[in-house]
Amino acid sequence: MSTKSYSVRAPAGTPDVASEQVATWLDRQLASNAPLAADPGAGERTLRLSLDADNVKTGARAAEEPEAVFLRRLIASNVRVPEEPDKPEIETKPKAPVLKGALRLQPEEVMPVVRLYEFAQSVAMQKAFKVPEAMRQEAAFTEQERERMAAKLAEVANRRAPAKYVENADLIGLSLTLAEVQIRVLDRVKDVTERYHAARRQAHPAQAPNTQPQPTPPMEM
Repeated sequence: MSTKSYSVRAPAGTPDVASEQVATWLDRQLASNAPLAADPGAGERTLRLSLDADNVKTGARAAEEPEAVFLRRLIASNVRVPEEPDKPEIETKPKAPVLKGALRLQPEEVMPVVRLYEFAQSVAMQKAFKVPEAMRQEAAFTEQERERMAAKLAEVANRRAPAKYVENADLIGLSLTLAEVQIRVLDRVKDVTERYHAARRQAHPAQAPNTQPQPTPPMEM
Protein backbone atom coordinates (compact mmCIF):
# COMPACT_ATOMS: atom_id res chain seq x y z
CA MET A 1 0.00 0.00 0.00
CA SER A 2 1.49 3.33 -1.13
CA THR A 3 0.05 6.45 0.44
CA LYS A 4 0.20 9.71 -1.50
CA SER A 5 -0.80 13.26 -0.63
CA TYR A 6 -3.37 14.94 -2.87
CA SER A 7 -4.37 18.58 -3.12
CA VAL A 8 -7.92 18.86 -4.39
CA ARG A 9 -9.34 22.26 -5.23
CA ALA A 10 -13.04 22.49 -4.37
CA PRO A 11 -15.72 25.20 -4.09
CA ALA A 12 -15.49 27.45 -1.05
CA GLY A 13 -18.62 25.90 0.55
CA THR A 14 -17.27 22.33 0.56
CA PRO A 15 -17.58 20.83 4.07
CA ASP A 16 -14.58 19.48 5.95
CA VAL A 17 -13.70 15.91 5.01
CA ALA A 18 -10.98 13.75 6.49
CA SER A 19 -8.68 11.45 4.59
CA GLU A 20 -10.22 8.43 6.40
CA GLN A 21 -13.68 9.39 5.15
CA VAL A 22 -12.55 9.77 1.56
CA ALA A 23 -10.61 6.48 1.80
CA THR A 24 -13.82 4.71 2.86
CA TRP A 25 -15.76 6.29 -0.02
CA LEU A 26 -12.98 5.32 -2.38
CA ASP A 27 -13.10 1.65 -1.33
CA ARG A 28 -16.87 1.61 -1.71
CA GLN A 29 -16.63 3.24 -5.16
CA LEU A 30 -14.12 0.67 -6.40
CA ALA A 31 -16.35 -2.13 -5.22
CA SER A 32 -19.58 -0.79 -6.73
CA ASN A 33 -18.41 1.35 -9.67
CA ALA A 34 -21.52 3.49 -9.05
CA PRO A 35 -22.15 6.64 -11.09
CA LEU A 36 -20.42 9.68 -9.67
CA ALA A 37 -21.87 13.14 -9.12
CA ALA A 38 -21.05 15.85 -11.60
CA ASP A 39 -17.88 17.80 -11.07
CA PRO A 40 -18.75 20.90 -8.99
CA GLY A 41 -15.67 22.62 -10.38
CA ALA A 42 -12.43 23.78 -8.87
CA GLY A 43 -12.81 26.60 -6.39
CA GLU A 44 -11.12 28.67 -3.74
CA ARG A 45 -10.75 25.89 -1.18
CA THR A 46 -7.97 23.28 -1.20
CA LEU A 47 -8.47 19.88 0.49
CA ARG A 48 -5.34 18.02 1.64
CA LEU A 49 -5.85 14.26 1.52
CA SER A 50 -3.64 11.24 2.09
CA LEU A 51 -4.92 8.25 0.11
CA ASP A 52 -3.78 4.98 -1.37
CA ALA A 53 -2.17 5.95 -4.70
CA ASP A 54 -3.10 2.68 -6.45
CA ASN A 55 -6.75 2.96 -5.46
CA VAL A 56 -6.92 6.58 -6.66
CA LYS A 57 -5.36 5.62 -10.00
CA THR A 58 -7.80 2.73 -10.42
CA GLY A 59 -10.82 4.88 -9.62
CA ALA A 60 -9.67 7.73 -11.88
CA ARG A 61 -9.07 5.30 -14.74
CA ALA A 62 -12.54 3.80 -14.35
CA ALA A 63 -14.13 7.28 -14.30
CA GLU A 64 -11.94 8.40 -17.21
CA GLU A 65 -11.02 11.52 -15.30
CA PRO A 66 -7.83 13.12 -13.97
CA GLU A 67 -7.16 12.10 -10.38
CA ALA A 68 -8.05 15.50 -8.89
CA VAL A 69 -11.35 15.64 -10.80
CA PHE A 70 -12.17 12.05 -9.82
CA LEU A 71 -11.62 12.82 -6.14
CA ARG A 72 -13.71 15.99 -6.35
CA ARG A 73 -16.57 14.04 -7.95
CA LEU A 74 -16.16 11.28 -5.34
CA ILE A 75 -16.49 13.80 -2.53
CA ALA A 76 -19.48 15.47 -4.21
CA SER A 77 -21.17 12.03 -4.43
CA ASN A 78 -21.03 11.64 -0.65
CA VAL A 79 -21.46 15.16 0.78
CA ARG A 80 -23.24 18.22 -0.46
CA VAL A 81 -20.78 20.37 -2.41
CA PRO A 82 -22.17 23.66 -3.73
CA GLU A 83 -21.24 24.50 -7.27
CA GLU A 84 -18.70 27.26 -7.71
CA PRO A 85 -20.53 30.45 -8.77
CA ASP A 86 -19.76 31.61 -12.25
CA LYS A 87 -17.15 34.32 -12.26
CA PRO A 88 -18.17 37.48 -14.11
CA GLU A 89 -16.63 37.65 -17.49
CA ILE A 90 -13.92 40.22 -17.84
CA GLU A 91 -15.19 42.90 -20.15
CA THR A 92 -12.62 43.49 -22.80
CA LYS A 93 -12.45 46.35 -25.21
CA PRO A 94 -13.91 45.21 -28.53
CA LYS A 95 -11.58 45.25 -31.47
CA ALA A 96 -12.17 47.87 -34.06
CA PRO A 97 -13.96 46.43 -37.09
CA VAL A 98 -11.99 45.86 -40.26
CA LEU A 99 -13.41 47.16 -43.52
CA LYS A 100 -13.48 44.58 -46.26
CA GLY A 101 -14.78 44.15 -49.77
CA ALA A 102 -16.72 47.03 -51.27
CA LEU A 103 -16.45 49.05 -48.04
CA ARG A 104 -12.66 49.00 -48.08
CA LEU A 105 -11.21 52.45 -48.72
CA GLN A 106 -8.69 53.01 -51.48
CA PRO A 107 -5.84 55.55 -51.20
CA GLU A 108 -7.30 57.78 -53.90
CA GLU A 109 -10.58 57.99 -51.93
CA VAL A 110 -8.87 59.52 -48.90
CA MET A 111 -6.75 61.90 -50.97
CA PRO A 112 -9.17 64.81 -50.19
CA VAL A 113 -8.35 64.39 -46.50
CA VAL A 114 -4.63 64.59 -47.29
CA ARG A 115 -5.17 67.69 -49.43
CA LEU A 116 -7.20 69.33 -46.66
CA TYR A 117 -4.45 68.58 -44.15
CA GLU A 118 -1.88 69.97 -46.57
CA PHE A 119 -3.86 73.21 -46.98
CA ALA A 120 -4.36 73.62 -43.22
CA GLN A 121 -0.67 73.05 -42.62
CA SER A 122 0.38 75.63 -45.21
CA VAL A 123 -1.97 78.25 -43.73
CA ALA A 124 -0.68 77.53 -40.23
CA MET A 125 2.94 77.85 -41.38
CA GLN A 126 2.17 81.10 -43.18
CA LYS A 127 0.73 82.62 -40.02
CA ALA A 128 3.45 81.21 -37.78
CA PHE A 129 6.35 82.49 -39.90
CA LYS A 130 4.52 85.56 -41.26
CA VAL A 131 5.47 84.87 -44.87
CA PRO A 132 3.62 86.14 -47.95
CA GLU A 133 0.76 84.01 -49.16
CA ALA A 134 2.61 83.28 -52.40
CA MET A 135 5.27 81.41 -50.43
CA ARG A 136 2.72 78.88 -49.17
CA GLN A 137 3.61 76.79 -52.21
CA GLU A 138 6.91 76.00 -50.53
CA ALA A 139 4.98 74.01 -47.88
CA ALA A 140 3.04 71.99 -50.45
CA PHE A 141 3.52 68.22 -50.53
CA THR A 142 4.98 66.50 -53.56
CA GLU A 143 2.74 64.06 -55.42
CA GLN A 144 4.72 61.13 -54.00
CA GLU A 145 4.28 62.44 -50.46
CA ARG A 146 0.53 62.79 -51.01
CA GLU A 147 0.28 59.23 -52.33
CA ARG A 148 2.25 57.79 -49.41
CA MET A 149 0.13 59.65 -46.85
CA ALA A 150 -3.10 58.60 -48.59
CA ALA A 151 -1.99 54.94 -48.62
CA LYS A 152 -1.20 54.98 -44.90
CA LEU A 153 -4.39 56.85 -44.03
CA ALA A 154 -6.49 54.34 -45.99
CA GLU A 155 -4.77 51.46 -44.19
CA VAL A 156 -5.47 52.95 -40.76
CA ALA A 157 -9.11 53.69 -41.67
CA ASN A 158 -9.65 50.16 -42.97
CA ARG A 159 -8.12 48.47 -39.90
CA ARG A 160 -9.36 50.79 -37.14
CA ALA A 161 -12.71 52.04 -38.39
CA PRO A 162 -15.10 52.99 -35.54
CA ALA A 163 -18.55 51.44 -35.47
CA LYS A 164 -20.25 54.68 -36.56
CA TYR A 165 -18.04 54.79 -39.62
CA VAL A 166 -18.89 51.20 -40.55
CA GLU A 167 -22.61 51.92 -40.23
CA ASN A 168 -22.30 54.88 -42.61
CA ALA A 169 -19.40 53.69 -44.76
CA ASP A 170 -21.34 54.05 -48.01
CA LEU A 171 -22.28 57.67 -47.30
CA ILE A 172 -18.76 58.56 -46.18
CA GLY A 173 -17.32 56.86 -49.27
CA LEU A 174 -19.67 58.90 -51.47
CA SER A 175 -18.65 62.14 -49.73
CA LEU A 176 -14.96 61.37 -50.19
CA THR A 177 -15.48 60.54 -53.86
CA LEU A 178 -17.35 63.82 -54.44
CA ALA A 179 -14.60 65.72 -52.66
CA GLU A 180 -11.93 63.97 -54.73
CA VAL A 181 -13.68 64.82 -58.02
CA GLN A 182 -14.26 68.41 -56.92
CA ILE A 183 -10.58 68.88 -56.05
CA ARG A 184 -9.55 67.62 -59.49
CA VAL A 185 -12.04 69.98 -61.14
CA LEU A 186 -10.65 72.91 -59.14
CA ASP A 187 -7.11 71.95 -60.12
CA ARG A 188 -8.08 71.92 -63.80
CA VAL A 189 -9.86 75.27 -63.52
CA LYS A 190 -6.80 76.73 -61.77
CA ASP A 191 -4.49 75.51 -64.55
CA VAL A 192 -6.76 76.93 -67.28
CA THR A 193 -7.01 80.26 -65.44
CA GLU A 194 -3.24 80.53 -65.07
CA ARG A 195 -2.68 79.75 -68.75
CA TYR A 196 -5.32 82.32 -69.74
CA HIS A 197 -3.69 85.08 -67.71
CA ALA A 198 -0.23 84.14 -69.01
CA ALA A 199 -1.48 84.37 -72.62
CA ARG A 200 -3.02 87.78 -71.96
CA ARG A 201 0.21 89.08 -70.46
CA GLN A 202 2.10 87.97 -73.56
CA ALA A 203 -0.44 89.53 -75.96
CA HIS A 204 -0.73 92.80 -74.02
CA PRO A 205 2.51 93.45 -72.18
CA ALA A 206 2.19 96.04 -69.45
CA GLN A 207 3.50 99.51 -70.29
CA ALA A 208 6.57 100.54 -68.36
CA PRO A 209 5.87 103.48 -66.07
CA ASN A 210 7.12 106.87 -67.31
CA THR A 211 10.10 107.71 -65.14
CA GLN A 212 11.20 110.89 -66.98
CA PRO A 213 10.91 114.03 -64.84
CA GLN A 214 8.02 116.24 -65.83
CA PRO A 215 8.82 119.92 -66.63
CA THR A 216 7.83 122.28 -63.92
CA PRO A 217 5.18 124.72 -65.12
CA PRO A 218 6.23 128.39 -64.95
CA MET A 219 5.08 130.19 -61.92
CA GLU A 220 2.59 132.96 -62.50
CA MET A 221 3.57 136.31 -61.17
